[in-house]
Amino acid sequence: MVHKKTAVIGDPIDHSLSPKIHNHWIKQLGIDSHDYQKINVKKEIFTREVDRLIKDGYSGLNVTVPLKEDAYKYCDRTSNVARALKAVNTLIVREDGVYGENTDPTGFQNSITKRNLNTQRCLVLGAGGSARAVVYALKQMKCEIGIFNRTKKKAEALCGDLDVEATILTESLLNKFVGSASLVVNTTSLGQKKGEENNLINFNNLKLSTHVYDLIYNPSKTTFLQHAEKRGCTAQNGLEMLVNQAAQSFKIWHNKTPVIDENLMQILRAK
Repeated sequence: MVHKKTAVIGDPIDHSLSPKIHNHWIKQLGIDSHDYQKINVKKEIFTREVDRLIKDGYSGLNVTVPLKEDAYKYCDRTSNVARALKAVNTLIVREDGVYGENTDPTGFQNSITKRNLNTQRCLVLGAGGSARAVVYALKQMKCEIGIFNRTKKKAEALCGDLDVEATILTESLLNKFVGSASLVVNTTSLGQKKGEENNLINFNNLKLSTHVYDLIYNPSKTTFLQHAEKRGCTAQNGLEMLVNQAAQSFKIWHNKTPVIDENLMQILRAK
């Protein structure tokens, strides 16, 4: 019997929680598979390294920053989502070539299903790769979207690429939009460093019913989320998105739906 070989690739990769997630499910579901690995792959030698991993028997690879665009270009075929985002986070090795998928939008959407945010007004801070996944998901949910990014052209390019109608906010219009938003999502890296302040919005303008989401999950409670909680809002970090997007990859590779249980979440929070 051939055991499946799967891994996550990126640079840096030491911080990745993906092995804990996937190996938990492999054990839980009794799947014939090698342990899921984390492998450092430099951007400059992406193609050579992925060629080598596939030759070594890897049939599935997760791809994290800064390699998602390289993975997109590497694929023989891609999903509609991956083509829209021009980025791939899941590689599937098949007999007829390498297929690319992007599970980030579904991961984000599944992480907020309890919030009933369909058609609501939502604010996205940032216009990078993560913002693209979030905006794509919000578009599927028919939300009214506002985007704030320090470089206006980048936000405009995002909307053009995703064919999405959104309000591109200036600093002067930002906090008026904040006051009417049901969801605020930080997709920037601001707050990732210990004690780093994220004051992109005026938290006093938030409605108490607003849900505040920071895609950063380490630290588990950024200053952005601390300010939101102090205001009285509900707050969420990116851990559930990470797990939900991983579940989609796992299902694609193993044809089994993993259970996101509290035991797994406790393991990850304890990291």
